[in-house]
Amino acid sequence: MIMSRVLKITGIVFLILLAAAGLIVWQYDFPKKINLTYPAVEFRAGDPSSVDKTTVTIKGTLHRKLFHEERKFTGQIEITKYEATKERMDPIIFSKVINNGGGFLNYIGADYKPNGATKRLYTIGMGSIWKVGEFESMKLLLFEPVGESEGATKDLKIMAPATDYESALALDRQYKERNQD
Repeated sequence: MIMSRVLKITGIVFLILLAAAGLIVWQYDFPKKINLTYPAVEFRAGDPSSVDKTTVTIKGTLHRKLFHEERKFTGQIEITKYEATKERMDPIIFSKVINNGGGFLNYIGADYKPNGATKRLYTIGMGSIWKVGEFESMKLLLFEPVGESEGATKDLKIMAPATDYESALALDRQYKERNQD
């Protein structure tokens, strides 16, 4: 009788600990630090003369919950040729449901009064962004006019890592095969 009571209490404690461990694993976001710099190419498909070489620097943390499809990136993605990307970046939510694993790259700009106080804040929408894995590569479909607070996607892209039109186009094809366009 005492033994069965001890077993019941042990079983209950074990189930509570198992449930708590399961909840922790479910909620923990397994952060991964990212610190990468890639050569990149801005271009329009079908127009090799549109190539403009740049550099993309990605610094921050990629959050991956174990049983969730979404990934969140917090930090900074800076594109050398665009001053707007030096502003504070909104977190990016990469969702399988929206944009086939893509997200939106937005920055928060500010205007200041002569005394240094914030006059107004505004959003700078750079475009739609996709990545492979932990940023082994990335594709950015830019809103035009680039760096403005409002824009529309046309066909201006940045691919990284890429060093020329051919490598950028080949990487773009890989993204198109996954319907990430």
